[in-house]
Amino acid sequence: MTTSLREDYTIDTPENVTFGYEIAGIGSRFIGAVIDTGIIGVLLTILNFALITLLELTGDLREIVFNGLESPNISQLGGLVLALFALLNFAVFWGYYMLFELVWNGQTPGKRAKTRVLRVDGSPTRTSEVAVRNLVRIVDWLPGMYTFGFIVMFFNRQSRRLGDYAAGTLVIRERAGVNLDTLLTTAPPLTAISPEQAAALRIRFPTVRRLSDGDYQVIRQALARTERNQVDRSLLDRLARVIAMQMGETLPAGADPAHYLRNAAAAYEVATQEPMPPA
Repeated sequence: MTTSLREDYTIDTPENVTFGYEIAGIGSRFIGAVIDTGIIGVLLTILNFALITLLELTGDLREIVFNGLESPNISQLGGLVLALFALLNFAVFWGYYMLFELVWNGQTPGKRAKTRVLRVDGSPTRTSEVAVRNLVRIVDWLPGMYTFGFIVMFFNRQSRRLGDYAAGTLVIRERAGVNLDTLLTTAPPLTAISPEQAAALRIRFPTVRRLSDGDYQVIRQALARTERNQVDRSLLDRLARVIAMQMGETLPAGADPAHYLRNAAAAYEVATQEPMPPA
């Protein structure tokens, strides 16, 4: 279940843990868009200079300048250059965003310092969602400079443009990163766990009492900071493997480290609320 208040976006997980993100408003997204558009503008300028140079070499530049692109006198090689230019022009405009959002986990150079794209369930975006949100960017751009996109963003609390609605994504404010040394601080306990959930956790984590209270506090603080987008996934994955090793097991292949750690923390709470078995 998800709700939004002002610029906050909260998510209730199956483990009864509620966490939230701060939504990136129009202002912060506009700044990122200006930076990205500037970079794209530079790339397209370079591409246009390359086009002019190549058309000059093929002898078609003068023909195009005086008679237009539909002139029947353009050479076959010149036509190929123009077709390649159109393809590269689209690749720069669309591929720029898709490439960076995939490689930089939801960020572009414009978003790098302040914002990040996530799925509406709080998880990282996948290739299909990145592709969809950036294909629809062409519509958001109309009639120019994101006019339609900004209108749509203005009329919804999560500042989502059409591309975000189509892909099921939203843009959040980025928070400062942390490392393992900063995680060992007191963290709040999980919310109430039903008897059925408690029974399932006992079965899933029979050796959870091998963890110490310090281990538990590290898990809870790591999860709290993950929910505020302050912990890198690789760090969380490393922590999950260490916790699994402490319990004498191996992190299951393909397991979501955040999901695993939430369940381990919940199992620890269930176990420590019960009397120790007789020696």
